Amino acid sequence: MSLLILKTRPQIVIPELAVRLGLNEALLLQQVQYWLSETTSGVDHNGRRWVYNTIEEWREQFPYLSESTIKRGFNNLKKLGVLNIEQINKRTHDRTNYYSINYEHALLADEVKLNSSNGSAEASRIGQIDPIEQRKMNRSNRAKVTSSNGSNCPDLTESTTENTSEITTENKSSSLQNSGESRNGSAGGSIKINPEAVIHSPNGQLWGTQRDLDCAKHMFEKIKIINPTAKEPNYADWANDIRLMRDIDGRTHEQIWHLFRWANQDSFWYKNILSPRKLREKFDDLTVKSQEPANQGVKVDPVERESAFTRIICSHSKPQNRTEEIAAKLAGNAGIRRMNEFMGRKTWISIWQKAAEQAAKEVSA
Repeated sequence: MSLLILKTRPQIVIPELAVRLGLNEALLLQQVQYWLSETTSGVDHNGRRWVYNTIEEWREQFPYLSESTIKRGFNNLKKLGVLNIEQINKRTHDRTNYYSINYEHALLADEVKLNSSNGSAEASRIGQIDPIEQRKMNRSNRAKVTSSNGSNCPDLTESTTENTSEITTENKSSSLQNSGESRNGSAGGSIKINPEAVIHSPNGQLWGTQRDLDCAKHMFEKIKIINPTAKEPNYADWANDIRLMRDIDGRTHEQIWHLFRWANQDSFWYKNILSPRKLREKFDDLTVKSQEPANQGVKVDPVERESAFTRIICSHSKPQNRTEEIAAKLAGNAGIRRMNEFMGRKTWISIWQKAAEQAAKEVSA
């Protein structure tokens, strides 16, 4: 017997937050918080972190809520002031909403006594639930319960005759909508594909141009040199991140590729920048680092180093230059072939640095 519990990442909210904002609003806000705090997606704008999703993409994350419920939930959060929603990309063809949480709002504080003066979400909860709760409630909407922290809050299960018709009507349309989605496999029926897209995700939300795709493929080719076992990425996802760097961040393909090449050859960043998304996240930091004066000592090309390890240590090929000859001798002395690959590659890094420095001294002598 299979159980429908904790097979996927659960959507959890603190009960007090649901009391203050409404259950659906709390779920939506918590999901925004997940994208802001636990993923690398999003952009920095006006001192805040923003994430972007279309209503269709939010709908995929909340299959038990209708599109109208999600829209209304976000509108309520915006009216309450706990969520900022803006179209920060000024390009006329991009109408994507970006979301940022107002962490300073009183409703998100640990202890708040809810009343009409601080923006309690009691009114916003009326009629908020579309596809579930169709039970008839007899409680008065003036009934109160005492929450665990002692504040007087509206009963979450209350209902009024005022909103019964709205819930019933929307439940019917929601049921029809859901049945259509299960047959067609998409929330919106038809899928719109940008005419410039040469690659895109099934729902058309992630896409890139030919140059975006070419850039993504060149990046992966460089990564494969360092890590031959790297799995082929989702190129629609990679191309989309490159496009966002252009459209939103104002980068050019040349700037993106140049900075990736620099990071790919840096002794530290080569193992940390392994996708366009990570490059986008660290773009400003990498730009500054790339302009710093080179450290004293011999600069090592990590791509050349890893390629030499694969040829000399793994394939037992002969060294091709003086640096490789020195490195092969040092590796033999260290017993690198008796190590597992992880420890072997880790040891090879210091061996290669010593070999490069020794070869440089021989040239200058």
